[in-house]
Amino acid sequence: MTAQSRQRTPNPHLGAYYGIVASAFASLVVLLAMAEQLGWSDGAVARLMILLPLLLYLAIAVAARTLDVEDFFTSGRRVPQVYNAFLLAAITVGGPGFFAYTGAVFFLGFDALAIGLGWTCGLLLSGVLFVPYLRRAGAYTLPAFLGQRFRSHEIQLAASALQVVPTALLLAAEINIAATVAAIFLPASYWVSVLLIAVLVAATGILGGMRALTWSGSAQFIAGAIGLAVPLIVVSVLLTNLPAPQFTYGEMFGSLQSAETAAGMSPVEPGDIGALPAPEPMAAVKPFLQSFGAITERGFFALFFCFALGTAALPSLIARSGVTCSVADQRRSTAWALLLVAVFVITAPSLAAFAKVLMFRDMALIPTEGLPAWLSSLSLGQLAQASDINGDGTIGAGELLISRDGIALALPILAELPYVLTALMAAAGLAIALAAAGSHLFTLGASLADDVYGTLDRKPIVLPRLMAAWAVIAACAFLVAVYLFIAEVDALHTAVTAFAFAAATFFPVLLLAIWWPRCTTWGALASLATGFGILFLALTVGGLFGVAETAVGTAMSCLVAAVLAFGAGVGVSLYGPEPASLDTAYYEEMRKPDGETIFDQAQARAATASSEED
Repeated sequence: MTAQSRQRTPNPHLGAYYGIVASAFASLVVLLAMAEQLGWSDGAVARLMILLPLLLYLAIAVAARTLDVEDFFTSGRRVPQVYNAFLLAAITVGGPGFFAYTGAVFFLGFDALAIGLGWTCGLLLSGVLFVPYLRRAGAYTLPAFLGQRFRSHEIQLAASALQVVPTALLLAAEINIAATVAAIFLPASYWVSVLLIAVLVAATGILGGMRALTWSGSAQFIAGAIGLAVPLIVVSVLLTNLPAPQFTYGEMFGSLQSAETAAGMSPVEPGDIGALPAPEPMAAVKPFLQSFGAITERGFFALFFCFALGTAALPSLIARSGVTCSVADQRRSTAWALLLVAVFVITAPSLAAFAKVLMFRDMALIPTEGLPAWLSSLSLGQLAQASDINGDGTIGAGELLISRDGIALALPILAELPYVLTALMAAAGLAIALAAAGSHLFTLGASLADDVYGTLDRKPIVLPRLMAAWAVIAACAFLVAVYLFIAEVDALHTAVTAFAFAAATFFPVLLLAIWWPRCTTWGALASLATGFGILFLALTVGGLFGVAETAVGTAMSCLVAAVLAFGAGVGVSLYGPEPASLDTAYYEEMRKPDGETIFDQAQARAATASSEED
């Protein structure tokens, strides 16, 4: 007997609430712009631009606090599709995408698009292959889904342990880049900024879990969108007379090529520079429009497929598959997220192209007009440094060292816009990084508390369910902060490694679990172990021999691991006994597109049975 579907009605006033949030953020920008013109210092403007939105996000999290288990883990399954899409897009791009990816496009041009195209294709794969069936299953986490699909606590524990690596790596990358930006604009060191960010994201997760993350994350996405769009549109109007940078930056290609030629740039061969730029200041030596100059065609497609498969199977994205009202809403939510990420992917090249035109056009005028004013501003922020090494009176492309993660922040300075727009860009990137970091931290905490502690202690006596989640979230935030104190993290390379682990470990097993009824528990375990184990060996033992020492090498190792993991899952499933009838029945029920989630039906039946016994 199928349980009746519960009516889940989203708050009808959400549009008004977030309209107020957007208006408040825009008003803050206008007021600080006026204050700047009245003589306020840059430091005061930056501090208010960064700190006041942080207080707003925390206030929303406090207002969304909850002690209800379903609200904590799935936001009550009543999140409107567009608001869920905000979080899906923020998690996909994150701080590394906002700062490091735009910087990679600046340095590599066409070659860096492998990452952005991988994100968009990954969301498409997820929406078609996984999301509807995960929503139908209704599990709180990816490991919980695998545990329910195969009726196995062992596979649930194994998946929870293995997802720690990609999720923790992404969490470290997000906190690292958020703390780096905060340290530039606030009177606080990097270490203090790390603690501030870790405490903020942990507090959000502890207060309301998925519910608090959803509503504070929606505000963060809105702030991020406004903060990216406003400076970029202003620069677009200044350079092309039109407020559509995605469609007009092509007009600047002629000026860009002339500026690059004047700065001494010439086509490069793959291997002449690293596959992906490092975070340390470096020279931009590759022409923007040259294709396959930093990486080969094979490397480009390896990066593309690594990010596509990793995005489709990313645990933090999978965890949001059960928060909307229905399967149809979850499909539409993924489609909206795909659109939002695609807009960012086609926006990043315009930002990079505008920054490169402004930078190298001014560098060519140094012999006649002297050093540009923006150079000292970028140097003070440790975003760039230049020196006339050969003493010819000019600064060429090889003599100007630029920070990869500072390109987005440099654009308003290069265009000589009011300082408030630079602070606005920083606040935007910080907001996106916070939204992604909170989701990664919650995914870690929810899985370790529910899938590990909840599985080992079926009747929790030591800690109730939510208290266990709170403790794990706080512990994970503390451990990642400690890790950042003792290790140097390259946000972009860390993200590549995280997406590679997600692709190799979870994409094959999800594909088999959802699309092949013959897949067994042992086959799923073999797939998980093979994908993770081979990639881990490639990155550790293979790294000693140069197998996976670059981002492209990591991506190629990931694809090999994913193929072998798929083969291991198929082979072990065929070799062993057929699935039990209950496993087949769950598979068939999961494939039905309508009705209440399987997990909620089971919970309702258990509650009914318990009440009858009483």
